[in-house]
Amino acid sequence: MIKNRGSFLAFISLVFGFSHAHATEFPVCQEHYVIKEAQTTSSQTSLEKILKDNPNDVECMLKLASLYFRNNNVANGFDLVRHAYTLNPHFVEKRNVSKVLDLALRLSRLKELARKNEDKELWNELGNTYFDMGIFKEAGSAFDESVRLDEEQSKIKILLALCYGNLDEMKKSAALLKDIVHKEPYNFYANYYYGKVLKNELNQEGLGLQYLKMADYILHYQMPAFDSKDEKAYLENDLKHELEKN
Repeated sequence: MIKNRGSFLAFISLVFGFSHAHATEFPVCQEHYVIKEAQTTSSQTSLEKILKDNPNDVECMLKLASLYFRNNNVANGFDLVRHAYTLNPHFVEKRNVSKVLDLALRLSRLKELARKNEDKELWNELGNTYFDMGIFKEAGSAFDESVRLDEEQSKIKILLALCYGNLDEMKKSAALLKDIVHKEPYNFYANYYYGKVLKNELNQEGLGLQYLKMADYILHYQMPAFDSKDEKAYLENDLKHELEKN
C-alpha cells in the first residue's frame, strides 16, 4: 500500500533549492528572511507574515512555495506559484520553478474549477493526478471532496482508503474499506485491501485472512475486471503469497 514519493519530492527540492544568489534580489525578503532557517516552521510563519504585509512580493511567494513543497503541502505551493505567475510571469519563467510551472498552473486551476462548480469528476481528476505522483495528502483531500458530493463512488472511496494507508492512517483506511465491504460484499478491491490492512497493519491476522480468502474467491469465480493482465497476475501472486504464509 505504500508508494514511493521520493523522486517527485526530490525533484521539487531541486527546483526550489534556496541559494544566496537569489536572496538579495528583493529587499522585503532580504530584510525579513534568514536563508539558513529555510526549512523551519518559524521561517514559514515569517514568510506568511511578510506576504500578508507585502502581498505582491513574488520572490517571497516562491520561497514560501518551496517551504510548502518541502512540508508536503503541495496544493498550496502550486497555488502560490500560480499567483506569482499572474503577478510577474517573466520573473517566474526565469526561475527554476518554470520546470513545474505548467503542472502548477493546471492543478491549481483544476482545483479552483472543481470547488467553484462542485464537480466530482474534476475532483477525481485532481485526485488521480496527485495519486499517480504519490502525493497522497493532496490526493486524499481531492477524493474526500468528491465523496462528499457523491457517496456512492466505491472506486473513489477505495482510492481514498489507499491514501489513508499511505499516510499511516490505518484505522481510517480500515473503517472506510469495511464500510465498502459491508455494502458490496463481492467488491474484490475492498476485500483485498481490507484483508491486507487487517492482517499486515492492524495485527488482526485471522480476520484479515477471511477477507483475503474472499478476495481470492472473487478473483477466480466472479471474474472481476482489471486494468491489465499484468495487474491481474500481480494480484494473483500477491494473494497466493499472503495465503501461503499461513
